[in-house]
Amino acid sequence: MAAEFVTTAAANAVGNLATEYASRYLSYFFRFGKIVEDFKIQRKKLELKKDLLKNDIDEAKQQTEVIEKDVEEWLTEAEKELGEAQSLEDEIERNKCFNCCPSWGWRYSLSIKVRKKTLCISTLLETCNFQRIGRRPPLQGIDFMPSESSTLAFNGIMKALKSDGVNMIGLYGMPGVGKTTLAVEAGKQALEQKLFDKVMIVTVSQNPDINIRERIAELFGLEFKSITEQGKAEELWWRLKGEKKILIILDDVWKKLKLQNIGIQFGREHEGCKILLTTRLQQVCSEMDCQEEFKLNIQSDDEAWALFKDKAGLNDGSRTFNVAKEVAHECEGLPLAIVTVANALKDENLNGWMVANQRLKDPRHSDNQDVFRDIYAILELSYDYLDQDDIKQCFLLCSLFPEDYEISIELLITFGIGQGLFNNNYVIEDSRKEICQALLKLQQSGLLVETDDENFVKMHKVVRKFAHWITSRGENMFMVKNGLRKWPLNASFSCYTAISLWNNKIVNFPENIEFSKLRTLLLAEKQSLQVSSKFFAGMKALQVLLLQDVIFSLEALQFLTKLRTLCLIDCKLENISSLRNMKNLENFALLNTNIHELPEELVELHGLKSLYFSCIGPSNVPPNLLSRLTSLQDLHVTNENNVNLLELNSVSRLTGLTLRVSTDQCFQENCVFPKRRDNIVVEFENMEGLPSGTLRISDLFCNVKSLTLIDINMKHKNSFSRCLAQSVMHAEQLRISTYSKLDQVFAFAKEMAEQEVPPLSNLTCLELKSLPELSCIWRGPTHFVSLRLLKTMKIQWCTKVVYLFSPILAQTLVHLEELDIQGCDSLNLIIEVENSDEVVSNMDSNLLWERLRSLRIARCKSLEYVFPITLAQGLPKLESLGVIDCPRLKHVFGMAKKKNGPEAKEMDMDEANETDRHDIELPQLKDLRLENLERLRSFCPKNYFVETYFWLFVPILLLINQQGQGFIGFIEIFSMMSRITIHTLREANTFADSLAKFGVERQDVFFAR
Repeated sequence: MAAEFVTTAAANAVGNLATEYASRYLSYFFRFGKIVEDFKIQRKKLELKKDLLKNDIDEAKQQTEVIEKDVEEWLTEAEKELGEAQSLEDEIERNKCFNCCPSWGWRYSLSIKVRKKTLCISTLLETCNFQRIGRRPPLQGIDFMPSESSTLAFNGIMKALKSDGVNMIGLYGMPGVGKTTLAVEAGKQALEQKLFDKVMIVTVSQNPDINIRERIAELFGLEFKSITEQGKAEELWWRLKGEKKILIILDDVWKKLKLQNIGIQFGREHEGCKILLTTRLQQVCSEMDCQEEFKLNIQSDDEAWALFKDKAGLNDGSRTFNVAKEVAHECEGLPLAIVTVANALKDENLNGWMVANQRLKDPRHSDNQDVFRDIYAILELSYDYLDQDDIKQCFLLCSLFPEDYEISIELLITFGIGQGLFNNNYVIEDSRKEICQALLKLQQSGLLVETDDENFVKMHKVVRKFAHWITSRGENMFMVKNGLRKWPLNASFSCYTAISLWNNKIVNFPENIEFSKLRTLLLAEKQSLQVSSKFFAGMKALQVLLLQDVIFSLEALQFLTKLRTLCLIDCKLENISSLRNMKNLENFALLNTNIHELPEELVELHGLKSLYFSCIGPSNVPPNLLSRLTSLQDLHVTNENNVNLLELNSVSRLTGLTLRVSTDQCFQENCVFPKRRDNIVVEFENMEGLPSGTLRISDLFCNVKSLTLIDINMKHKNSFSRCLAQSVMHAEQLRISTYSKLDQVFAFAKEMAEQEVPPLSNLTCLELKSLPELSCIWRGPTHFVSLRLLKTMKIQWCTKVVYLFSPILAQTLVHLEELDIQGCDSLNLIIEVENSDEVVSNMDSNLLWERLRSLRIARCKSLEYVFPITLAQGLPKLESLGVIDCPRLKHVFGMAKKKNGPEAKEMDMDEANETDRHDIELPQLKDLRLENLERLRSFCPKNYFVETYFWLFVPILLLINQQGQGFIGFIEIFSMMSRITIHTLREANTFADSLAKFGVERQDVFFAR
């Protein structure tokens, strides 16, 4: 019985197992179709997910982001799973014939593999929820600190530029490492070393090839005659062919450029043409077939810390030293981030530094979902430190202009006033000062960049993107586009407060669209196109409007009742009489349009405060029009005109004036420029006389801020000189050129000493050019004259001038920054140090030009030395010193002459006491150029030694043309230079051996042939 029970139990167990196994087996067999269907659905989901992720990755890479490691690993795993899934699907397709006569074993085996793969795919899909695809690397720097990487790249580029077999050079690196700055410096040095006759730089960005061609043509002054693109390319090719040696720098290249289609030929077609391109992407160098590629890396910790300390004004004993080092570390070696943060925190106390440090480390301070949050966390710090909302609005206003655009400060002032920034009771000059101060603060904080022209500013491209990020959300939203061919297809425009569209070719403008919040519209077409009047119908809140290269009727604007600023540039206008309906218009600019006469309807604009007018050819201002503009504060007429100067006396509120004036206009009796001199800029051209009487001339000019005199031919030159010092008493800028009879500029009289304000004490800029009879600038007593604010002085082609400054005047030049002297054949001394030892002694303690940064002297045949040795002790900020083609120059710094009798004798170099040593410190000198100086004996007299702290990685270019003798005291200065180039030096090998004694390696000395 027991045996039977056991047997039965065993049989049941085996039966159950068999049933279970058979059930699973049959399930895999009979549910095969469902298993395959589930597999295909999951595989399709994975493929879609992978494609979407790959698109996100491609977009992130286009923004130069670094892809997160987990994203890359997931993508690799997904591609692996999809590959294996494809193999399974291929196997299923191959065995479809078994659907009629199925193989039980095959179907069971394949079902198991398919189900396992389905589970793997499902698990992979569950792990695809990434918070972030990539991380944006930091920014392109606005300041450049030489580093080991930049030195290696620079030296490599210069070597490649000198190589006959290299015509295409690539410089690549992440945004923010200084590629543009390094390329520009390479171009500058290549030009100074005469490697090329011409060097030009073109910012490519993401512009089409045609813009590159047009930019190069613009630099050449080339106007295309051809209409076709091929014809223009051939014209440019022939123009470039005319340059024997030319370097073209293509900055910020994003993709392969077909240079031949643009008209740029190099290599065999033009062996003298070389290309240096900068790019963020190494593959661009490969695609452009660069023969030499150089990578520029970020700064090391030590280099970055040195830059940060310099910009933040830190010293080792500062209380903020330790926390500042942590803040600098957060900048991760990116120059722009370093400069921006250092400038923002420069004047902060310890608590301010600690707060800033915490904010930089806290990722929640930025939007975690935004791909730019690491960069914006740094830029937002500077933005938040702006203490006024109006300054922030100035910053955002600058972002409305195109990338790499040099923005006119005057245009920003006009826009800012139109937006109501710094509302100063409707006084334009007060608002102008406020806005200029705001722009200065933005430059100091690193959010704006200076340009070569002080009248313009520039916004760095990454900072501009940051500004667009700010205006992409909230209530103050901007739309900024460039190069559109059709109007943006947005669902709604009612959210935008500012729209800026530049360089467009929009043919059809929309009608009857609601722009309910729009306060600023900038619309610049690339070719003249018609705009319908209905386009402006929905812009009831518009305050600022700029239209450029547009054809339209002013009738379209008559319902813009809140419009305060209207700028029409290069437009073709109809129905100008409709201006009378713009009752709230305060600022009006009519520039280079088809309107040649100021419209009478302006009189009906009772609130008009600012008027800019110019056209092609002479402009006409109707009589008695200006006198009826009772609210006018600013008037700027910049081309030939018939303005009645007497009429200006009736414009009682006028404080700003830019005007070109003829002789006939000046002869009007009782003609005086406005008494308030805040912004009076006058240009006199082709003048053959002035009103009679010294008092009349003084009255005419006395309120002028900036005075330009061109092509003058007056008989009473002495009268002119006597009154000029009085008439420009308050002037800030004075420019005189092409006056054949003028022998002196200023003639000072003793009675001027009694004046409350010293003569010329407000002068910041003095330029004298082509005055062939000018023998001296200042005549008469000068002890009461002050040049305390003079920053820039340029004197060119004044062949009879013997000296520039008396010792007394020289001592007042405490703010002089730039001195440029060219073509003054008779110039013997810059500072007249005559036969008085007492004068020299007094200068020892008083003469300091502490702000002089740049000194350039060229083609001065009689100059014996640049400065007296006493002044050499007072040049702590001198950065650039160039002396070229001065055949009598013996020393850069020389000794004054003594008079022991009728003949002057230069102090003998050997008269100095051998035991005395005098050190001359030039701590900021970085650029030294001495060229074609046939008699140059030494840098300074015997026993005077120059101590300078040349940056380790800054190449110094030295050009000398003499016999190589008498270099005692001169060779020692070379020992501090990292690189020396010698041009036209006899006995070069002997000279190189002398340098070796001072630690200068021979391989660092370059002899140009």
